[in-house]
Amino acid sequence: MSEEIDFRAIAAQLAKPEGEAGIKTAAHMNVSNADMTRYAVDLLKCKDGDGVLEIGPGNGRFAEYVLSKGTNIHYTGLDISETMVSTAREINSDYIAGGRVAFEWTDGTHYPFPDAKFNKIFTVNTLYFWKNPAIQLAEIRRILEPGGTFCLAIATKAFMEQLPFTAYGFTLYTFEEVQDLLVKNGFSLLNATSRNHPTTSAAGQHVMREEAFFVVK
Repeated sequence: MSEEIDFRAIAAQLAKPEGEAGIKTAAHMNVSNADMTRYAVDLLKCKDGDGVLEIGPGNGRFAEYVLSKGTNIHYTGLDISETMVSTAREINSDYIAGGRVAFEWTDGTHYPFPDAKFNKIFTVNTLYFWKNPAIQLAEIRRILEPGGTFCLAIATKAFMEQLPFTAYGFTLYTFEEVQDLLVKNGFSLLNATSRNHPTTSAAGQHVMREEAFFVVK
């Protein structure tokens, strides 16, 4: 029973990091998801002057990597966790003071931005927790500039279902299911790729993770 409670706790913190445990979870995710996040940003092909939104940035450690892609890039992070928004603002205080970075809170359904606000949007390992993907994808389409690009990255169902904590509150997807979901919700596929990459899971296991990346407009 104790193991089950631990796995539930891990799953809950991955979905919405809160409090001191959430801060520790975010620090771990910075390590386990670092290369995956950078790869997703690379696929966006950011350039000078872009307005970039990351959905589910955790503590915002990768804002700096986005900014490194060009001059006058503005980065915004949007998270459902007030703990993460607060922590990200502290970590990126200099960039925020300089007007290049912002972090906002969302209820997960409504995104607090005007239409066509961003020309680049990305999210890494958040799809599992979307209660109604159609609503969230419609919001992404609304705030994405015409001709802009959106990159969605996840670990595939075949990999994720091997992890004990994903039994609690995760919705898992195959590569094909994500493709279909994006197309059915009005996106045009530009690029879809998968790879196997070594990392450490939230439960501390050394694993070879199958990752999928989708770039759409």
